[in-house]
Formats: sequence, structure tokens, C-alpha cells
Amino acid sequence: MQTLNYRFQEPQGAALQAGQVSPEPHSPSTQGLGPQKILNLQEGSVVFRVGEIPQGLYFLKSGAIKLVTERKLNRGRVSSPEFINKIVAPGEFFGFKAAVLEMNYPFYAEVLTSAEVWVYSLESIKEIMNGPDSLMKAVLQQIAADLEAHEQTAQLHYLASVQERIAYQLALLAEKFGERVEGGLSLNLHLTRNELAQLAGTINESLSRHLTELKNEGLIDLRGKEIIVKNLPALKDKSGNFASSH
Repeated sequence: MQTLNYRFQEPQGAALQAGQVSPEPHSPSTQGLGPQKILNLQEGSVVFRVGEIPQGLYFLKSGAIKLVTERKLNRGRVSSPEFINKIVAPGEFFGFKAAVLEMNYPFYAEVLTSAEVWVYSLESIKEIMNGPDSLMKAVLQQIAADLEAHEQTAQLHYLASVQERIAYQLALLAEKFGERVEGGLSLNLHLTRNELAQLAGTINESLSRHLTELKNEGLIDLRGKEIIVKNLPALKDKSGNFASSH
């Protein structure tokens, strides 16, 4: 099987001076792999929609495209449930997270200004990922998963209330690190209250107040620095960021 090496071409001609912009966006140059098709799209066109199965890897040759998540679990903190994850610039790939993780698109891509989009075959991308260097596949999957988590956190910091953000972080930590003890799941991670507040994007005073409220509601218990999650499904519901646990 042929090894495909990715690199970006340097702009032709004299070297660019500081502050200058290349007249042509950098294009991906590969050995043995070219775009399966080239799309010329007008403003307002949709490249892919929420829930669609990835058909390839997209590269923006020119124009601008916005990636937007529709948060159906938003509970009215802002007027619109839509959240812009990114505005794609010429020379950037997009849509790769769903392709790498083999998931349907969790967001849609819409053209902001007339765009030329190169589409690379999904089969070719999978051939590279499933090649002899399986470590590369694992690294790419981890990068994509970390990116997904980062986008979720960014959305929460804008859309969710402080209590929802705290509940989300507690539920997330409980799923990843919770140890079964009498009464629930123990989060004995030796995190300081300041560190937990940072994860939730708030300050210590607000964290303490909301932890006490969650305790009074019977969702958690506090034993010094240790937090016991007593009702994980209810905590997820409180966060507003998980599908229904019932």
C-alpha cells in the first residue's frame, strides 16, 4: 500500500514580507491523493447538515464557511439555540472530527461568502488511518475526541447557567473517574475548589454556593474535598447537556 504524505505548498514567487497576504491560499499537496470533487458554492449554501453521515474530508480553497451547532438541550439562557463553533478560513480542513470518530455530523456547515470546497474521498482517508501506523489512528481519534470535549465546554460557558456548568462537570468527572462507594460515586480526585471552579468557568464563591444547593437537593454529598455523586441521572438532567437519562 502506498504511503500518502501530506504537506502544504509554499506560495510561489518571492518570499512574503511581514504583513503581506498570499494571493492564493495554501493548498494541500499529496502523493497519490487528490480531491474527489470540487464544489463551487454560493453564500447561504449548506455543505452538510446535522445528522448526515460524513461523505468525505473537506478543504476550503477560497471563501468562508461557518460551523454551527444546534443545541436542542439549551434551556432559554439566550434567544438562539445555535452556537458558532468556528469560521473556516481558506487553507483549512473541516468536517474531519465526524470522519475520524465515525459519527454523524453534530453541526452544520454553511457558506458565508462564495466558496470553493475540495472534497477528499472518505475511503482514501480511512485507508490512511487504517494503514500500518495504527498509532497515528489512535492519536487522530484522541485529538478529535479532545476537540469535541473542548467545543462542548465552550458552548456551555456561553449558553449554560453557572449551576448547569457545575452539574455538567461533576457528571462528566463521575462518568470518567467515579469510584463506587456506599451512597454513590466518589470523586476523590484531590481537586481543590479553585480547580473545580476553573473547570466550570466560575469563581470559588459561586461554586461553593451551588455545591451546597446541589447537596440540599440530594444530588451530591460533600465530605471535605471529596464529592459523592448520589444521583447521576438527575445531575445530568440538571446540567441540561446530556440526552435524557430516563
